[in-house]
Amino acid sequence: MPLGAQFASLNTKLKPQTVSQFQQYAKQVEATLNARWNGKATFLQINDDPVAHRKVMNGELWVRAELQPTPRSISNGLIHDWYGAVFIPNTTLARVLSVLQDFDHHSAIYPQVTRSRLIKRDGNDITGYWRIEQKGQMLPAVFDVTQTAHYQELAPNKWICISHADDIQAVENSRTLPPGEGIGLMWKLYSYWTLEQSGSGVIAECRTVSLSRGVPSTVAWMIRPFMNTIPRESMDSTLRNTRKASGE
Repeated sequence: MPLGAQFASLNTKLKPQTVSQFQQYAKQVEATLNARWNGKATFLQINDDPVAHRKVMNGELWVRAELQPTPRSISNGLIHDWYGAVFIPNTTLARVLSVLQDFDHHSAIYPQVTRSRLIKRDGNDITGYWRIEQKGQMLPAVFDVTQTAHYQELAPNKWICISHADDIQAVENSRTLPPGEGIGLMWKLYSYWTLEQSGSGVIAECRTVSLSRGVPSTVAWMIRPFMNTIPRESMDSTLRNTRKASGE
């Protein structure tokens, strides 16, 4: 049996201890971000690195892992923590926010999102749905993702967003599994946006913290590096397509 198929056949269930350790890590990330958002550190992480800041302002995407080595192993799971930044020229915060909040059209903006819709909105609190399909991969996968997002204006020209997707459901053979069951490539996805108007454009930073299953030792040498490419490619695509949709 090919190794990819061998891994795919090893369905598993998310365990409470794994969730607890993931949430503990996410709280640490949120504490770090809150320090920036509350003025105890620079608002934008990219401003801490002059070289990275210059590259971003010149049009490059800046994407890096926040964990070394990455991903981090926990009990029966892996934590993936990625950061990215992009400068979107000739746009406004209002335009970028409208793109991020427009669940009804995300399937036309982000290639991995094949279906999307707004579920409900109450001011700056939004719940939306994505059908995510990872195609052309060693382990193609489909997920139904419902996420809740809170947007907040902290000061003129400065916005943040905290988004949690806790009940991700794998879709296997056209059957939607209960949350926490299946192949386990993505069990939870937390996303954090920091946005600031900069001249005639917007600097957008995104940090994603996600949880996947641990890798069986029989296929770890092949599968673990591949699993690490998924969040990196997702970050790159998110930044690139947000810029494309939000720009002139």
